[in-house]
Amino acid sequence: MGLRVASLFMLWLALSYASEIKKGRARSHGHYVCSTWGNNHFKTFDGDVYQFPGLCEYNFASDCRESYKEFSVQIQRALNSNNHPVIQYILITIKDFTVYLTSKLAVVDGQIVKTPYYSSGMFIENNDIYTKVYAKLGLILIWNQEDALMVELDSKFNNHTCGLCGDYNGIPIYNEFISEGDYNSITYGNLQRINKPNANCEDPDETQALPSCNEHRDECEKLLTSSAFADCHSRLNVEMYVQACMQDKCACNGNEDSFCLCSTISEYSRQCSHAGGRPGEWRTQHFCPKTCPGNMIYRESSSPCINTCSHLEISSLCEEHYMDGCFCPEGTVYDDITEKGCVPVSQCYCKLHGKGYSPGQSITSECEECTCDSGRWTCKDLPCPGACSVEGGSHITTFDGKKYTFHGDCYYVLAKGTASDSYVLLAELTPCGFTDWQTCLKTVVLLTDHRKNVVVFRSDGSVLLNEMTVNVPHVSASFSVFKPSSYYLIVQTSFGLRLQIQLFPVMQLFATADPSAKENLEGLCGNFNGIEGDDFQTASGLVEATGSAFANTWKAQSTCTDKIERLEDPCSLSIESANYAEHWCSLLKKSEGPFARCHLVIDPSEYYKKCKYDTCLCKDSEECLCAALSSYSRACAFKGIILGGWRQTVCTKEVSACPENQIFLYNLTMCQQTCRSVADGEKHCLQDFVPVDGCGCPDNTYLDNQDTCVPISKCPCYFRGSYLEPGDYVTKDDERWYVLLWLLVCGDKSPFYICLLSVSCLAINGNWTSQTPIQLSCHTPRTDHAECVSGCVCPQGLFDDGKGGCVEEKDCPCIHNNQWYSHGDEITVDCKTCTCQKGGWSCTKGGVCYGTCTIYGSGHYITFDGKFYDFDGSCEYVATQDFCGDKNSSSSFSVITENVPCGTTGVTCSKAIKMFLGNTELKLENKDYKEIQRDIGDEVHYRKRTVGLYLVIEASNGVMLIWDKKTTIFIKLTTDYQGKVCGLCGNFDGKSNNDFTTRSGLQETSALEFGNSWKQSYTCPDVTEEILPCNVKPHRKSWAEKECYLIRSAVFEICHSKVDPTPFYEACVHDACSCDSGGDCECFCSAVAAYAQECIKAKACVFWRTPDICPIFCDYYNPRDECEWHYEPCGSDIMTCKMINNVSTNFSVPYLEGCYPRCPPEKPIYNEETKKCETRDDCGCYFNGTYYEPEEEIPVEENCCPCVINGTRYEVGDPVGQIQEGDMCITYVCGENGSIIVGSIVPCPTTPSPVSSTSFSTPSTVSSTSFSTPTTTDAEPPSSLAAPCFELICNWTQWYDVSRPNEGDGDYETYDAIRNKHGNEICEVPEEIECRAENRPDMSLEELGQKVECNVTYGLICKNEEQSDATPICYNYEIRVYCCEPECIPSTTPTPATPSTTTGSTVVPPHVPTTTPTPTPSETPTSATPYSTTSTTIWQTTTTIPGTPTPTPTTITSTRSPSPTPTTSLTPPPTTTAVVPPHVPTTAPTPTPSETPTSTTPYSATSTTTTTIPGTPTPTPTTITSTPSPSTSTLTTTTKPPEIITRTPQPPSTLPIGMCLIHSL
Repeated sequence: MGLRVASLFMLWLALSYASEIKKGRARSHGHYVCSTWGNNHFKTFDGDVYQFPGLCEYNFASDCRESYKEFSVQIQRALNSNNHPVIQYILITIKDFTVYLTSKLAVVDGQIVKTPYYSSGMFIENNDIYTKVYAKLGLILIWNQEDALMVELDSKFNNHTCGLCGDYNGIPIYNEFISEGDYNSITYGNLQRINKPNANCEDPDETQALPSCNEHRDECEKLLTSSAFADCHSRLNVEMYVQACMQDKCACNGNEDSFCLCSTISEYSRQCSHAGGRPGEWRTQHFCPKTCPGNMIYRESSSPCINTCSHLEISSLCEEHYMDGCFCPEGTVYDDITEKGCVPVSQCYCKLHGKGYSPGQSITSECEECTCDSGRWTCKDLPCPGACSVEGGSHITTFDGKKYTFHGDCYYVLAKGTASDSYVLLAELTPCGFTDWQTCLKTVVLLTDHRKNVVVFRSDGSVLLNEMTVNVPHVSASFSVFKPSSYYLIVQTSFGLRLQIQLFPVMQLFATADPSAKENLEGLCGNFNGIEGDDFQTASGLVEATGSAFANTWKAQSTCTDKIERLEDPCSLSIESANYAEHWCSLLKKSEGPFARCHLVIDPSEYYKKCKYDTCLCKDSEECLCAALSSYSRACAFKGIILGGWRQTVCTKEVSACPENQIFLYNLTMCQQTCRSVADGEKHCLQDFVPVDGCGCPDNTYLDNQDTCVPISKCPCYFRGSYLEPGDYVTKDDERWYVLLWLLVCGDKSPFYICLLSVSCLAINGNWTSQTPIQLSCHTPRTDHAECVSGCVCPQGLFDDGKGGCVEEKDCPCIHNNQWYSHGDEITVDCKTCTCQKGGWSCTKGGVCYGTCTIYGSGHYITFDGKFYDFDGSCEYVATQDFCGDKNSSSSFSVITENVPCGTTGVTCSKAIKMFLGNTELKLENKDYKEIQRDIGDEVHYRKRTVGLYLVIEASNGVMLIWDKKTTIFIKLTTDYQGKVCGLCGNFDGKSNNDFTTRSGLQETSALEFGNSWKQSYTCPDVTEEILPCNVKPHRKSWAEKECYLIRSAVFEICHSKVDPTPFYEACVHDACSCDSGGDCECFCSAVAAYAQECIKAKACVFWRTPDICPIFCDYYNPRDECEWHYEPCGSDIMTCKMINNVSTNFSVPYLEGCYPRCPPEKPIYNEETKKCETRDDCGCYFNGTYYEPEEEIPVEENCCPCVINGTRYEVGDPVGQIQEGDMCITYVCGENGSIIVGSIVPCPTTPSPVSSTSFSTPSTVSSTSFSTPTTTDAEPPSSLAAPCFELICNWTQWYDVSRPNEGDGDYETYDAIRNKHGNEICEVPEEIECRAENRPDMSLEELGQKVECNVTYGLICKNEEQSDATPICYNYEIRVYCCEPECIPSTTPTPATPSTTTGSTVVPPHVPTTTPTPTPSETPTSATPYSTTSTTIWQTTTTIPGTPTPTPTTITSTRSPSPTPTTSLTPPPTTTAVVPPHVPTTAPTPTPSETPTSTTPYSATSTTTTTIPGTPTPTPTTITSTPSPSTSTLTTTTKPPEIITRTPQPPSTLPIGMCLIHSL
């Protein structure tokens, strides 16, 4: 696709992703809620709680903006029989809709509706506990059908409401009860009264204060602070509800009914759930009890999204807050199929076409067998034949079901074997109308017996075998031909191919291939591999984009010219023809028409389109009309549904056209009753073929050689191709045989008769050879069948190149999507690189492309596997998700799409998208986005960016969503999800044939049935019919067609051969008709933009927007007098400062249209922070996601980077170790940002003390020096200088290869990518890096000659676009890194000893500037190979005590190739032992001429050295130790010096040198 999708899922997604997402509703969202309950209590949006006892109609909550009001909610209370206030009715106005609710009914716009009710973005549902209203504009109303009402509003209404619920500005009291003076709640309530004429109610008296109550506190507090509400106390102000409870008790005047206590406690429980709490079960059978229907149980707080048998996973995607209600017991789900209450999942029924099937029950269709299991169908594929058809002379359907239209003028290969040429099926298409646009099937040719026999079937019904006419029926060893009716020829072959050739009213072909032929066919009928998407694969190996480009490659005659794609609609040329076609073809779709019985089995939509196309195009409209209708009738007969009698209202001429003594039959299921078939015997009759219709003989009569139906007694005898009458004779073996009489023999099946004479069949053994010279062509398959055509041909041995020239075979050009390519040219197709060779394409084995699903306009879908369909529903639907009902399937993401009505035609346009990523929900609607945290799911990181006109959401789990903020979304998935997703976008398994797999697991043929199965809520009503807005608003059709013709015009000409414009044009017309109430151009523009985006994916960039057509105003982004921002129809590959710093950028997803900056050559880099074009040096840098200008100081938190040594944390200023240097003791302390610095330098104490020996090994990258020196130090170190013993283990990692250059735009072996795939297998800050090419590990990067970055900071990056023409794609590289990790080891206890000589070594850690010794002529330096060594540095102290045996030092050796770092062993004068931390320069000793070179062992605990040189034997490690003598001790010390480990890591890519270095050991 060319998109840089491979870079989308790096680990940077985990960094600062949330900072750019707006926070939506959290778990606690009580401040979005206004409620009223019990004894006239109210809680406003802002938290005020008050009482208002009014019984008139009041404004509860309304949108009170002056310009436009979106909603209002009005209520009226009344007193019930117990004298308690209850809500009598609720009146809701939502834009233009009015909803009236009582406890028993719902009325919408004056009409009583059944619940659940959906309409225009509003949903009303009703259960035993609550009535709920959901409005798309951001309102949720919940009423308990008694006293309690709750309204939840979206935050967009902040400070825009009025009514009893207040102004929703977040400030209590103000504006509600304090506004130009104080007033009480009654005054405030009376102000909200709705003044209605003839209203019979009185306002409460404002002068009379509400009675106060100080009783019942203990009782109310006990109830509201009980253990059931333990999770609520910290979330709500319980005192407000205690006061309300006391008021209720006092108002009851001692009457003990449920209202007095239950209403406020219930409200407290509801508000607790809204605040994110989980109240427990506080009700009992005797205290505020609730009852539920069936075996459901009442719960105080649970998810209102109840799992059902048809929607088992609905609760996992629930965005509603918990609430009280009736729920299924644990371990059960609600049975919404048989309505039997709550059942275990294992007892769930399955549903098919409205009928229920019990668990274990099976159904079998032609191609699969399915068994009901826990509410889902478990299906297995059965061997299934393939069907290919040529209908109407131009409509072709492949064996795998792909449909296309092609107007040819040649012989074409329909089907031939790929393994052997045992047979070839050809079809001749020729113009047959006023123009070459109308084409007909004229001839069908079958080459059998390895092309030795040629059978020709002509449209007049004649059959020729090797150019000789044969009578039908004809039976031979390899094929048989029968004529069951006057309309059809039936051909049965021995190689698994069956033909049904329709002769009248026009010639049509229906071919059926046995399952054994699967994946062994090619031609216009496709490859029969079960994958519809690759049916346009040509003999050269590539998949063409259009039917004409594909069909031109299967010409059987090279002299034929290529045909172009016809984009015009023939019905647009004549209004009269269009009306005629619409009138009669619409019979196919009428629910009460003659074809209605078949609608559930076969969707008539495609047949309707073909019927209109052919009827408008044909010279004889009625013939083509009847042929199209008969095609649907035949398809239904194939499924077992005989549509008898449909010709009674249309095509009646065919019935009356039968010969005088024949009748029209609809169900001819055996070979026609002919005298000939009786003579040949029953064994030759074809019994198993699809029933056909046509003229045939009545019962008990037979068709003779004069096409007359006669009784059997008058049938002639047939012998050796001749008919004989009774009394005639023939001569056989010199004997005369007479026809004496007929005997009627009754068999088990059909009656037949025989002649009483010996009849032998003569086999036809003549070999047919064509005398026509075969023209060799680079692109025409060799079928050895051609008609004699005069003209110029290429000389023998040369090939027609298709462009008018003759070339050798090796120089044959290639063609793809109607574009020519020379031998050796390379192109990229479907993530593969293909090279033209000898007229065909040789492709590298590339990876599978990332899947893309497109949803746009009013319900237009293109699935991951490329299936186009329309489904226009008004509920929420699952677009795609990775939980598909399988027991082992995961649930990491789900994308839910909801359409919002646009216009008055009933179709839906704008999209509201919900993207569930683990425990996060992203809500995208109204050009905005919000984040909502959920209680379930794992954390999935994501990032939001704006690229061009699009909002892009990228998730670390391999999901990407691109939204144009209007009606179009693109969902992209990595190949990890292949075959693991489901929903309206299909299953992403490469087969579009099974994309209509329903939620229950069955494959559907109807888009409506399929779409309805993926509704998010089972209460959502099904879509029952497809809305055709151009029929509803016919006056808009001409305008829509005129505007949308842009897609078919020359503007998009370069794309027509790459992306079929027909479905996009039809969708554009549909949408342009539907948007009739504003947004006309928006619907049109989105439809055209969807096609333009597909063209971009196909490498066809089209500048289609103009100042008059869907303009984009990019100058808005330009500062005054500047012109950097421009419209780019295909995106921009601009370089940005964020890219240089390896930070996520808004420009990393190319090929999305929109406004982009164009930077001049002198300032080629765009800075997204300053919005200016700059040079690389002016880019600045990023730290923790924050941008800093060049030279700007980066503020760091105090102690942001503590020192961590061997797991011990040291704060700034803490001593971490001490080193003696001569007479001075140097103390090192923890410095800022993790550094170790010198804390103090003081004279060392002079008390005699034992001497200790310390031996160190050094990292392989630094030279090491070994020497001896006498040293004395104190006997005891200060306790503050004690440090833990440890060793630093350093190793090279394995070789990593996580990116493939042919799957993206380069090779990105970055640390983030490695960690994203392999976890934390590599350290945070590697010391070194090695990079090599996978296939040439022996060559250095310089020798490979490609532009590639191998950097220890971030890894390896190679970009395809930066390579030369000779190697345009990066090699596949791999890397490994050198990591050091600390480990603790025990050390010996210091013991007093006498002064002695100390043998030590100077250790220079990495990155420390050091003066290296100058070698003398006696030193022999070693050489290094291209790769650095693997080494482990161990910091260890060894102590030798005088008078005791010398301890044996531990030697750790390792042999590794490539070579080690050269090391020199020296014997200098006595000097000082020093451990030098980073950033402390050290002067190494100057060697003397007596020094001898040695080598260092990479892994060593003592001064042991080993050198491994490739090509030489591995040297044996040598251990150098010292032995005590009477005069001097080898190792003496008074203290155990603290072990110090320091490391200077390379900074991350976003951190300039010198900034805060954050690392851990």
